[in-house]
Amino acid sequence: MKLSEVKNILQSAETVRFELENGTKVPENFHVTEVGIITKRFIDCGATVRNEKAVNFQLWNANDFDHRLKPQKLLDIIALSEKAPGHGGLGN
Repeated sequence: MKLSEVKNILQSAETVRFELENGTKVPENFHVTEVGIITKRFIDCGATVRNEKAVNFQLWNANDFDHRLKPQKLLDIIALSEKAPGHGGLGN
């Protein structure tokens, strides 16, 4: 999913819930501690040079059981990450 799609979903979402690849739901009291971009440049077996970018959210589950990240707050965190030096292109 593209980051622009995540941002569109957050515009009308009432809650923020993440699900891990194995289907496990992240507890509702999680924190987003990082938003980053991962860039992979490689040559495949056919000698084609490829570039891939992915946005990564680092989540932290703490003992702060009353914490709930609201959709607007996550949008604000994403907006800050898009303005950070060296993070151009996060908005894709």
